Amino acid sequence: SDLHDVYAIGLTTLITKIPLHMGDVVSHRLVGRLIDGIRLSSNSSFILVSCFELMTHLVSRFGTMPNVKRQHDAILQISLLQLSSTETVVRKRAGSTIGVMSRVLSDALLHQLVDRLLRQIDLAEGVGKSGKRRARAARANSTTTDPIADTRAILRTMCTVSGEVGHRLTQSQIDCIIPIFLRFCDAEDAMSGDDEASEDESVSMEETEEAVELANELRESCFAGFSSFVLRCPKEVMPHLKSIVGASLAYMRYDPNYSYGDEEEGEEEDGAESSDVEEFSEDEDEYSEEEDEEDDDDDASWKVRRGAIQALTAVVESTKLQNMDPSSLWTEEYSWRKDQSMKTTVAGALVKRFKEREENCRVAVIDCFTRLLAMTVAAAKNGMISLESGEEESGVPVIDLRSKYVPAIVKACETQLEAKKGGERTKTSALALLSTLCVAPGGIGGPTQIESVFAHIHSILSPDPKHRTISTGLTKSIKLDALCLVRIMMTCDQHDASCIKHAFLSTLLGEVCNAVQEDWYKVIAEALRVLAEVPSLLLLEKEWKAQQMTDEDSPNNTEETNQVAKALYDAIEPRFGSS
Repeated sequence: SDLHDVYAIGLTTLITKIPLHMGDVVSHRLVGRLIDGIRLSSNSSFILVSCFELMTHLVSRFGTMPNVKRQHDAILQISLLQLSSTETVVRKRAGSTIGVMSRVLSDALLHQLVDRLLRQIDLAEGVGKSGKRRARAARANSTTTDPIADTRAILRTMCTVSGEVGHRLTQSQIDCIIPIFLRFCDAEDAMSGDDEASEDESVSMEETEEAVELANELRESCFAGFSSFVLRCPKEVMPHLKSIVGASLAYMRYDPNYSYGDEEEGEEEDGAESSDVEEFSEDEDEYSEEEDEEDDDDDASWKVRRGAIQALTAVVESTKLQNMDPSSLWTEEYSWRKDQSMKTTVAGALVKRFKEREENCRVAVIDCFTRLLAMTVAAAKNGMISLESGEEESGVPVIDLRSKYVPAIVKACETQLEAKKGGERTKTSALALLSTLCVAPGGIGGPTQIESVFAHIHSILSPDPKHRTISTGLTKSIKLDALCLVRIMMTCDQHDASCIKHAFLSTLLGEVCNAVQEDWYKVIAEALRVLAEVPSLLLLEKEWKAQQMTDEDSPNNTEETNQVAKALYDAIEPRFGSS
């Protein structure tokens, strides 16, 4: 074993360090022996793993060299065979090798690889009642003699290939891949603790822990594949985009072991999207203030939810990259629960999921909505859509952001900011979302919303531990983000200046002044930038003494804080004169 390690390290060093012009010579000596090592060492997982790792390095660096190109087919076939290995680590290494190989394969071999993977996936056992039914039908009609590989390994490999060379796949292959992937994440099987299961579903839910883990891994892999397809080959995916979005929305709330207790209440009434979102925003506090103490550490369903959210993020990014109209993500409705009559838009579903209990997923939801909002505001500036109600006759899609969404967005963000047990990443994402909302028509709203946001920022900046909503170890970066939001609110032209003036002077002026005495120069500099905007709000405060903030004896002075302090003095002095 020790000698194997030494040999493997030596060969890895050789492959990664030799000059490129010597690659063909080294490849000629190594590639055949590595293939033989894989073929003849099926009983030794250690040797197989070492050979696959070396092959991956070799193909990655010298895959286009003549001696390696001649062996592409042999490498591909031996790697595909190992996807049916009984050892998980061997299957993963074989899949990694195939992924690297896909970059350098000819079109003929690449199409052969994809067709082989698709045949294997088509024969794989489905997930859930509907998925298993489709899988049985596919196996009954199949005539292939290929050994059935491990389902997880096949899906993972297909996702890797699509991520590497998705742009080279044909329309017919995409049309075949996506329906097969949807088999493993059928929206009908996306249950949450708030759903009432039928008798058949109750029986199916009594699956072994291993079966549940397998199903979650397969779903996670499928959503990773959707993300890759949407970004790599957006035109080919377009006919299937609604199905991908529908599955992603359904599994964004897939949480079979937890009940939020307010979904039914929030969706019982039919009505406009605004009422649905507002209903959520009022009832959301219950989870944000209380962590689920009985949370099961073995519950990996959050990874499925994260994958679904990442797929939605990919849809948003793809829309932006193609310079497409984003209005459909705000107006087109999808069924996202087993009850098909309950529908929501992508934007509405994201806002409702701000209550997500797992921080990784919660941050992903907020970040996804922030990207969607930023893209929508940019599209409105370009005249592609309108964000002002009453402009329906302008000939462009209209999104009534101000009345339908803004109150719910602000309320949801405030809930995250005031949650004492909330994580730093969640609070940072909420502040970033509010900053993005400031540049939208109407900003964060009227006097009520402005005063409420400033009150929450006051609790973040407050030096009194009793009033803080953040722990001591997290205060510096959160304070910086909060001050950035204040500056954006003061400088953007979407808010009533008198409302900003009144709320700032009555709520935040003292806390911002105290922030100048912080011990982190970035917080000091940002606080000074905020104060530099005060003269435009406060013209009659003659007692203002900018010199007190430029004390050269302060141990926290840096070049940046001195420059900003000077800019503050320059902004104040012309207005206050010698008084």
